[in-house]
Amino acid sequence: MTSRRTPVAPEEPPSNEPPPGSIADTYREVMPLIDIDAAMTKGDDVALTIPSDTIHEVLERSRDDQRLQMNLLRNQTAVDWEDRGLEIVYHLYSIPLRQAVTIKSWLPSDGAVVESVADLYEMANWAERECREMFGIEFIGHPDPRNLLLDEDLDIHPLRKSHPLAPIEMEQGVDVAFFTKEYPPPEPEEEAEEAPTAAAAPTRKRVEDMTEEERAERQAEQAERVARARELAAVRRAERLAGAPPAGGPRKEGAAPPPTPAAAPAAAPAASAAPAAAPVQDDRPPAPPPPELPSIPDAEEDPEGRAEALAERVRLGRELAAARRAQLRGD
Repeated sequence: MTSRRTPVAPEEPPSNEPPPGSIADTYREVMPLIDIDAAMTKGDDVALTIPSDTIHEVLERSRDDQRLQMNLLRNQTAVDWEDRGLEIVYHLYSIPLRQAVTIKSWLPSDGAVVESVADLYEMANWAERECREMFGIEFIGHPDPRNLLLDEDLDIHPLRKSHPLAPIEMEQGVDVAFFTKEYPPPEPEEEAEEAPTAAAAPTRKRVEDMTEEERAERQAEQAERVARARELAAVRRAERLAGAPPAGGPRKEGAAPPPTPAAAPAAAPAASAAPAAAPVQDDRPPAPPPPELPSIPDAEEDPEGRAEALAERVRLGRELAAARRAQLRGD
């Protein structure tokens, strides 16, 4: 006697789509005309991928719509996927509704430009500055696109996988023996030869161990560096007032103008503790004339032309800033 068994259907792989009724459905209801691709992350959060030219609109409606109320930007960062481009990421949270969402968008590796959201979230002011220097993303309309961590004249982006130190980085989980074979340490003889030179190098004293003269000299060196940094910042502001586009792209209409060089803080307060500081030289070479900027077409009439014009403005701004820094350094 044979037994009859009910055939069991093969298990389907788990879907990456958010479950019905998730916040992804709310976003599609609030913004039906925007192309939204929803997926679940490994942390069981909802991630929405949107076109890059809609980032400002989506985040603004995320904050203001009563069904979303995303009033907190918890984090903003980017990821370099090399051939696939750059992925910019915004982590939003609603304090009143206790719901979270991740907004993502793709940008090209070369000429990555996106509209700033610093006018929507105060936290984006610093986060966008960090993304700009770490990944090379330009934020159009950012009020103060200065570097946070790197010198202004550095043209590398450390969190790009193509930055100059990438070939010698030891990735997490790499075979240490293989890495050592590919990049062997210096021979002991070379270390022994260099040891006397390294030992003969003067060590940097602590402030507590310095004499009054040495402290004054140290303070003078620091004041000179501060004065130089302020001079470069004043030059950049003067270039922007002369018509050159800022590093973060042209300012939005109605935005407050940048401060004039006269309103910039003088170097005297920092140098007051060190009379020996060298004064700022006034015989700087004049700034080059600003380039002719392309007009920006309307977003609805010519979206591709608008994107190209914005990218061209960013390129001209970068070239002008690089040329001016080289001129001040005497290169």
